[in-house]
Amino acid sequence: MTVNIDRKIRWIYVASFLDLFAVSLILPSMSAYLKSLGASYFLIGGMTSIYACTQLISGPLIGSWSDKIGRQNIFIVTYMIVSCCYLLLGLINSLYAILIVRAVIGIFKHGQVLLRTIVTDQVPLEKQTQLFGQLKSVAAISFTLGPAIGGHLTEFDNGFTYICCCAGILLGINIVIGYLYLNDLPNKKLPKKVKSLKENIVEVVRSLSDVNWFTFGKIFALKFILDMSAGLFHSNYNLKLQNRFDISPKLSGYTIAFQSFIGVITGIFIDYINNKFYKNDVNYRRRNIHGFMFTSIAYLGIFFTTHLTIFLLWTTILTSGRMFLRIILTDMLMKKCPPSQTGSIAGSANSISNLARLITPLTAGFFEDYWGINSVNFLAAIVATIGIIVSWNIERTTEDREKIS
Repeated sequence: MTVNIDRKIRWIYVASFLDLFAVSLILPSMSAYLKSLGASYFLIGGMTSIYACTQLISGPLIGSWSDKIGRQNIFIVTYMIVSCCYLLLGLINSLYAILIVRAVIGIFKHGQVLLRTIVTDQVPLEKQTQLFGQLKSVAAISFTLGPAIGGHLTEFDNGFTYICCCAGILLGINIVIGYLYLNDLPNKKLPKKVKSLKENIVEVVRSLSDVNWFTFGKIFALKFILDMSAGLFHSNYNLKLQNRFDISPKLSGYTIAFQSFIGVITGIFIDYINNKFYKNDVNYRRRNIHGFMFTSIAYLGIFFTTHLTIFLLWTTILTSGRMFLRIILTDMLMKKCPPSQTGSIAGSANSISNLARLITPLTAGFFEDYWGINSVNFLAAIVATIGIIVSWNIERTTEDREKIS
């Protein structure tokens, strides 16, 4: 069936919101539920690590597979599996069973990557930057509303079960959206006959080897740096704020909502910022330099501040800079992708993020144990500074060369 592109974009927004809203419902109560089942902190950390690890491995495979058999087919299948897993998560109370379910979710939970590749496939190039910015705003709204509602549901008896059921139902709605509205464009390269699982996997791995990874090296490095610095900042975030500024958990939650709101505003104005200040920055060099400069300075400001009001000022700058960089790096990556490899590249970029999520908790824990809980903000500033150096080595545009000469 054929769906008008503007109508399809609206459904992409809805699918993205439902996906992230469902995840944000369950995240705040997951650790407490595991603790109530007798899990140690090491095992709770292992739950996070196994999810990141399976995402890291499966991201390129899912993305590349979608290049072969179509985005819509993969979108529907993965959401069927993930929806069932979330429903199951609320019904089981075995830690080992939960660990297995979390691993399965990690393997197939790539909805955001698939939505981005659908955008790249079907939305005109000149509209993609604005759309990516708006999708980031949708994500910020999701993570503002989800934890608050999830917190209310947790207060009921068997609250975690209700949350998991809600998440499973929301993800199930995305199956319907994918079937009705996210159809692929006609593609003559898709296989005419159904291949076996083994043949599909071999073809997926072969297509990954055909990607020119050297072309995307700096973009992947910048993405890793951005995600690692952000992960360091968010490590034990609530505990850091409560210890440093003597505030309640409730007020700490409001600071997260405030940052999400700033992210929404930045995403809305990203197209204006690009057209106003970076119209000739073809290779994204100046945008990356400026973005990492702002984030590095903001991390240092957060490290040294002793007042909550000043902290919020620095987080405004930090959140704007990070949102700007996330959108820019996504746009930069997709514009360099050959049309036949967007799924492979997008999946690999997601794996870079998961690699950062895998490493960051261990790094943050080491620094917090030896140099105090605030030390990771200084480390985040150092990591962001490395981003400036990498950005500086991006090939200059013609305009930049003329200014230097």
